[in-house]
Amino acid sequence: MAKSDYSIEDLYKDINTIDGYFGVDGGNVVYSKGEIHKYCPYNNTFRENYCDYYHQMATSGVIYVLKNLKENYDLEDDKLAEYAILWLRYKLNQKAPYNKTQLNTFYTSYIQTNEHYNDKINNSVNMTYKDIIDTKKDLMGIKEMTKFSYPFKILLLLYNKNNKKSGNCDHSDDAKKFADEFEKLNNDSNINWNASYRKLLFRLSDDYNNLKNKCPNFQSLPEIKTPPSKLIPALSTFSVIPVFLGIAYKVNNKELKTIIFL
Repeated sequence: MAKSDYSIEDLYKDINTIDGYFGVDGGNVVYSKGEIHKYCPYNNTFRENYCDYYHQMATSGVIYVLKNLKENYDLEDDKLAEYAILWLRYKLNQKAPYNKTQLNTFYTSYIQTNEHYNDKINNSVNMTYKDIIDTKKDLMGIKEMTKFSYPFKILLLLYNKNNKKSGNCDHSDDAKKFADEFEKLNNDSNINWNASYRKLLFRLSDDYNNLKNKCPNFQSLPEIKTPPSKLIPALSTFSVIPVFLGIAYKVNNKELKTIIFL
């Protein structure tokens, strides 16, 4: 049952738990735990419903994030989709060649083909996890998403350290790294001028400031810049109508004469 009143610390704790189900352990070696195979509709010679490859684990993982956060937290669908997409991009960036894979390509090749992706959500007649992602599908198609990967990774780290020791404010160095990365995003016109990306900036800012409220020694974030207006002032067709039109021309190469047309 969803929590109507939840802590952001609990939410990040759950994301960190799922994050630990698989990953890359030095030397590009993939490790996995049993839980990650829950949403793997793949078979090999020896077993069914098992993920052999990193991209299969990432597919299962993003469904894990969607299901967990939907069932346990009272999140709006667009916010839930943002967390799932942020996590997926961060996870793909951990291993080549998926670190160079566009999210839209990964989405259409692997996630859409996973049968669990079309599971009906609890207490919903027709809503599926695909419907949730589709609320933010525009984030899948643009390369700038990878720029959010490192600051999101730092946030996961900060929340993980804070949860292990309540009120842990000893990681101001990591907080500074996050603030520096956030400022880069804030100054990037490709991000700041995009409405969907600006929402992600606010998401990261809100989650970081939740930690900063408990840790005054953490570096402050700059205000999110307001993009300049893209409206180009134009004269209305009816606002300015010339009443007189003057045409000047030379007469006898000595004087100018103006003819006025009404």
